[in-house]
Amino acid sequence: MMQLQKTRLTYFIGFIFILFNLLLVRVVYLVFFNDKIKNYQINKNVKRGMILDKRGIELSVSTESATIGINPANVYDPYFTAQYLSEPLNIPQDKLESTIKEKSNYFLLKREIDKDIGNKIANLALPGVRVEKEFKRIYPQGKLASNLLGFTGLDDDKALAGLENEYNLELMSPPNSSSERGNDIHLSLDSLIQYNLEKALAKVYKSTESTRAIGIFMDIDTGDILAMASYPNFDPNQYNNYPSNNHTNWAIRHVYEPGSTMKIFIALMLANEGVLGDNERFYCPGYIEFGNSLIRCTDKHGSVNLEEILQYSCNVGIIKASQKVSDKIFHSYLEKFHFGKRTGFLSNENKGYLPPLNKWKQSTPYFLSIGQGLSVTPIQLVASAASVVNGGRFINPRPVTKITNSYGELVHQFSVKSTDIGIKKSSRDSILKAMTKVVKSGTGKNAYLADISIAGKTGTGQKATPGKGYQEGLWSASFLGFFPAENPKIVGLILFDEPAGNVYSGGGLAAPVFREVVEGILPLLDRNEPLLSYKLKHIQPKKFLVNPNLAPNLIGLSLIEAIAALNDAKIRFTVSGSGFVLDQTPKPGEPINDKSVIRLTLEK
Repeated sequence: MMQLQKTRLTYFIGFIFILFNLLLVRVVYLVFFNDKIKNYQINKNVKRGMILDKRGIELSVSTESATIGINPANVYDPYFTAQYLSEPLNIPQDKLESTIKEKSNYFLLKREIDKDIGNKIANLALPGVRVEKEFKRIYPQGKLASNLLGFTGLDDDKALAGLENEYNLELMSPPNSSSERGNDIHLSLDSLIQYNLEKALAKVYKSTESTRAIGIFMDIDTGDILAMASYPNFDPNQYNNYPSNNHTNWAIRHVYEPGSTMKIFIALMLANEGVLGDNERFYCPGYIEFGNSLIRCTDKHGSVNLEEILQYSCNVGIIKASQKVSDKIFHSYLEKFHFGKRTGFLSNENKGYLPPLNKWKQSTPYFLSIGQGLSVTPIQLVASAASVVNGGRFINPRPVTKITNSYGELVHQFSVKSTDIGIKKSSRDSILKAMTKVVKSGTGKNAYLADISIAGKTGTGQKATPGKGYQEGLWSASFLGFFPAENPKIVGLILFDEPAGNVYSGGGLAAPVFREVVEGILPLLDRNEPLLSYKLKHIQPKKFLVNPNLAPNLIGLSLIEAIAALNDAKIRFTVSGSGFVLDQTPKPGEPINDKSVIRLTLEK
């Protein structure tokens, strides 16, 4: 009996020991490895790191500010206290006095005030009044790339959306205990290309009253996102003044049917498999019937080969041609192109839909060939399109190229991630040739530029609503393009969702915007025609002579020129709008000091 009790005691002690070790492991994990706990432990006294574009232009910075707190129990005279706080805090004295009298517990009176005002209030040494140091997040470029950047809340260490949220831990992590500033995030984004994209996209978005508009430009060899715009957008400096819909990055969240842009991938599959004879032709009477379905073309195209199918965006031709491959091969290509998968761009990226092979019907490949029956996100379509022309490598798109610490030392370099799809050069060349004709004389002719050859494909898709099917008057208009066509280096997508008006085609709406963006960024590109190599040109900023005691005259300058002048003079500034400077405060020639902040008002 005694032996049995000893055995039980041994088992019990062993169980307690194991349980203790499990709890210990769990505690160690939560304290040192769990991101949520690590975020919670972030020191609020750490100044959040900057977010910069690839040119070093500051897109998101933190400045020191102050918060005024009141402990009513320690306030000797509410009237006297309100009298001294009213003017610097811009709060009516009677309202301030009644607030102090009504409350009994410590409360924050006003947050994110200028630190100089906070210092003045601290010097008053008012009983019951506390001045707390904090940091205020500022977005110097206003709305530029706002949907990608995201924003923080009043607490600088609490990121709420976008890259701010994705890289919150990195931005709040100083290199050592002696540093009080977090790491800096360096984007692949180019602000000059971004500005051109947003300017061109916004005009048509507003004029067509589209539900949303999206634009993406990406380096096809590295996956670097050079520009990414979504409308509606917002000013992250005043994010509370906009509905949550405006905060969304639709370039990674919008899910839609790609329409005729899908024909690029089907044509490449057919060319790569070698299933079509030389100049094999298909007859298009203007429609095709199968089962109870009828699919129409925009015209009666007659006899068309693969090149002409793309050139005229012939539905009948691509459906007939697609029957040359088995469902298994068809599905395998779509999987290789990453349809129905996330790209890994950001953690909140949406996922499109590709029907699994075991659910395919006889009509499934017919509809897929014209971009119906599957869905994509804009970022996924752009990444997949890059693999069509870059030698058959699916490149994961990336918004960030590197992270550096507050001393400028490299913390992490993001490498290019790619997966080989297996595309023959001859297949790629034939599709590029066809897409170049699309722009020269086909449905994409509104994207044509004499200065540079562009290849591309238009997309006009009728939209379906749950329970009602495809609806008249609901359209998605897009243009997917590559340049230079001879050896593409950049891929871009322009998309308008549910545009109003009589013009709703990809060729009519999206193609001209693509052309305008490319035309605007051509001066930013170094072109070495014999090597067909393109790289972003380093823009030498103009040199400005600025008197540090007088506000410089910035009116009429571009945003980039104004920023260069102010940065050279080490003058702080805020920006409202985009384009060229229309007004400024203080006015040109007015006295300033090292604490002054110049407020720039630009074209909207």
